[in-house]
Amino acid sequence: MYKNITTNLMVASVDASVEFYQEVLGLEVVASVPAKDQTLQFAILAKESLTLMLQEQSNLSEEYPILTTEKIQPSITLYITIDNFEEFYANAKTKYPIYTEPHATFYGAKEFAITDTDGYVLTFTEYKED
Repeated sequence: MYKNITTNLMVASVDASVEFYQEVLGLEVVASVPAKDQTLQFAILAKESLTLMLQEQSNLSEEYPILTTEKIQPSITLYITIDNFEEFYANAKTKYPIYTEPHATFYGAKEFAITDTDGYVLTFTEYKED
């Protein structure tokens, strides 16, 4: 019945967010809608099994008035499973402020987190099976 679920993030600048997610996750724009000033008001990014939608704050609030807010207040996190945790972390810490340092979880994963341009938390995790 259901095929997938995709997160649509409210962002201040779709262009800046696209650049961030291209750099961090290697996502590519598969569809976009320009605003009158030729900046993007909406974009769909994808790579392999990953899909993410980004929508400019006023555009999203116009579509869904219940989401109207003066300031973007992230209330979700993106939880991303990766391979090569140590290598990925070593590279990430040279480019982005680390929000949560690497640590082991009670459920057997290693995790660390960064934030994007709007304050959304991206947690990167790797599970090791014994």
